[in-house]
Amino acid sequence: MIHRTILLLVALTSASVAAFAPAPARQTVAFLKPQASVTSLQMSDSGGGGGGGGGAEISRSTKKGLTTIVIDKTEQKEDQEEIPEEQWRVVLHNDEVHTFNYVIQSLCKVIGTLDRKRAFDICVLTHGSGKATITKSWKAQAMKYCLGMQRQGLTASIAPESR
Repeated sequence: MIHRTILLLVALTSASVAAFAPAPARQTVAFLKPQASVTSLQMSDSGGGGGGGGGAEISRSTKKGLTTIVIDKTEQKEDQEEIPEEQWRVVLHNDEVHTFNYVIQSLCKVIGTLDRKRAFDICVLTHGSGKATITKSWKAQAMKYCLGMQRQGLTASIAPESR
């Protein structure tokens, strides 16, 4: 077995004989597992495999009928750092047209997570200071909320949280 492996290595290093190097008749690779469980893989390039692919034979011996197959995977970690997406505020602007009840209903309808008490607090803040932040979310969701408020006839906008 050692003699054939050396012949194979010499043939592979030689440039003129690399394509026609004789392969060993049989290679055996054995992996030892805990509790004296042995798995061996035997491959042959000669014989009745046909087509040059050779035949493959896998033999396993285990205890209690359990078989463990180990597959080596090479994992590549990407060097990209995840940049947290900036939060956006949905801002409600004061108008003298709509009633408190209509604004509360609209807020609860468009932003399903708001209850009537929180919506009332937003209305009072908007009425007193001219504008108030309804909620904070990522940009796409903030745009949806803003468009929903505008469809209800209210004046709303979005702004990055940092401003």
